[in-house]
Amino acid sequence: MFLRTLIATLILKLSLFSCADYWDPNSIQYMFLDKKDNLFLQFSEDLNDPSIYNQITYLYSEESKKQNIDEWKKELKDKYSYEEIEDFIYNKNLRRLNEIEAKEYINFVYEQDNCVNNSFGETKPTRCTNFIPKALKKLEDAKTDFYKQRYFFLALRMAHYHKKNPLEIYNKYSYLIENSNSIVKDWIDALYAGALIKSGEKAKGVYLFSKLFDEAINSHLALYNFFHIRNQNDFDLVLNLAQNSDEKAKIYVLRALDSSSNTIEEMKNIYNLDKNSKWLNFLLYRELLKSQTYFNTYDYFEEIDESQNNIFYSKYIEFLKTLEPENRYLVDLSLVYFNIYSKNYEEAKKVLNKLLEAYPKSHEVRTASYILYLQSLEKIDKETENVIIDKIEKLIDENHTSNTTYEYTLEVLSKLYKKQGLDFNTFLSQNYSYIDYTALDLDKFRMFEEFLSKPQDSKLKTYLQKKYQNLTKNSQEFDYAKVSVLINNLKFKEALDTKLSILDTNLEYNPFNGLIRGNNRSGKKNEMTIKLFLNKIIEIESILQKNPISAMDNFLYANALYNLSYFGNSDRATTTYRSVAYIHTPKLQEEKLNLALKHYEIALNNSQDNELKAKTTYQIAKTKLALFDLKYDKDGYPQGLSWMYSKNQKYFYGSDDKFYEDFLLKDGKKYFDNLQQNYKDTKYYKELLKECGDFRTYINNK
Repeated sequence: MFLRTLIATLILKLSLFSCADYWDPNSIQYMFLDKKDNLFLQFSEDLNDPSIYNQITYLYSEESKKQNIDEWKKELKDKYSYEEIEDFIYNKNLRRLNEIEAKEYINFVYEQDNCVNNSFGETKPTRCTNFIPKALKKLEDAKTDFYKQRYFFLALRMAHYHKKNPLEIYNKYSYLIENSNSIVKDWIDALYAGALIKSGEKAKGVYLFSKLFDEAINSHLALYNFFHIRNQNDFDLVLNLAQNSDEKAKIYVLRALDSSSNTIEEMKNIYNLDKNSKWLNFLLYRELLKSQTYFNTYDYFEEIDESQNNIFYSKYIEFLKTLEPENRYLVDLSLVYFNIYSKNYEEAKKVLNKLLEAYPKSHEVRTASYILYLQSLEKIDKETENVIIDKIEKLIDENHTSNTTYEYTLEVLSKLYKKQGLDFNTFLSQNYSYIDYTALDLDKFRMFEEFLSKPQDSKLKTYLQKKYQNLTKNSQEFDYAKVSVLINNLKFKEALDTKLSILDTNLEYNPFNGLIRGNNRSGKKNEMTIKLFLNKIIEIESILQKNPISAMDNFLYANALYNLSYFGNSDRATTTYRSVAYIHTPKLQEEKLNLALKHYEIALNNSQDNELKAKTTYQIAKTKLALFDLKYDKDGYPQGLSWMYSKNQKYFYGSDDKFYEDFLLKDGKKYFDNLQQNYKDTKYYKELLKECGDFRTYINNK
């Protein structure tokens, strides 16, 4: 039901909400404000968003359940535990419940339960309305207000749900809740407001819902029933029912909480009623909370929407300057942050100095002071790193661990490090929670190892060192990264000498395979560990030192190099993460492939075996294609990565016809023709025609 009305609300954004504020808030990652108890000041997002609605209603249902169980516990004179009562009421497990009146009530609740949910859709069984007089009879017979109020609620809910004169029932029995502090009073008040709306008294119903906003456990109903107000006339009718300026201010707040409202205008309305209204502070805090998305999406706003942001910042700052409440705390705190967003650091500092003098112990104010310092930095050095840690440590107490402050600090510093060309420091500041080892080449990995083991020259680096030591301690991912970066750089002996347990990991395929399939991913799996592979390739290197023209060893060595590249079957041995779109360390891939070509050429020129020559010729074609595919842009993204039929069926490579036609003209045709002309009688050639559709298509098209 709510979703239907919410959709209707989103469609019916009429003149009531006029010109909207700029904000389009997202989830906050970095927030530098103290948390508030008020439910609606815990979310920066659109409160009508279904995910936020679900969170709010869940929190309500949990709190409502707790209060209901507490009331039952008291009624049953603490004879049962919280868990037992929860089992009685919400699971209908009554075996241990001895009180007859309690059993009768719970059984009745479950009897009529199907009549007040959506399981029947729009059509309800006719028997359902019979429960209304039954509930009222039980109300009359009940001996205590505890049960009378609950039967009143059940009867009213049934009458409201089935449109059977709920207002008559309310008017007759409302005396039962006049002085009640029970959760049931909140439930009944909400039902009564809803019944008024359903009966056509829309303004009165919405007004009564608005009274729940700050007084009731189900305060969210005030917001989520305000959608009934769809134009200025409706709004004025509700406003005219308000008994005092506080109630009027509350109604302005409810309109302001719609994402399409002009919040500044609503704050002006409230300020004109009472410049010291708590509801003005409510909206000031919520706008400040929403604005903190600046820290989470800093680059986005800075690079794309800076001008649009500055218009809103200026507009909001000018509005704040017009406010003169007795307590200026939120006004001035907002001015500090919005001047930070506008990069008016001197103006922010002037306002902040007044706040620090008036509220020297306020964690919010001291944090704002630190954020201003951080945002004002133009460069970073060792002395600044020490100052930063000193400032953060002063913000830490039993209620504030300052994790958010540390993390945002590193986000800001990473930009400064990058601007100053300090690549390794940029890596340290960007990987504090999860290490992206693919960002480390061999030199940087060695710098990282040294960083982990040697004393650091600044407090910030010492802090980061401890973080990284915890991340890498007994970490197989770190060990794998070390071995893979060495293998990626062909440091086979050094990788073997690490003696890390990760060397016993199985490679998925044999790196020495040189098969017909483009990436050699076939054959038996998991037959060779990294250690066995390293021993074997070191042995081959030793043989080639003694006999550089050994055809078979050159062929095997070239296969290994090809398979250790992005295009081969063992590229996972050279990187901790393989992207299907992004080529890791493209220059190293190119070097490996060119070195593989060199050894294939030696094998081809020194072999007397036509079968081996045919295999080598085909492997050269595959390697040439890989090199052709490896044409990458400055960020490492390749132009093409697959062999496929072309649109016109003339050639069989990739999505870009010209790209692969160029390859054929440059290299592919030469080696495929060579295979046909010189190795047509080999078993390998016949297997190639049978197994490789690409090669077969080329031969047939000739």
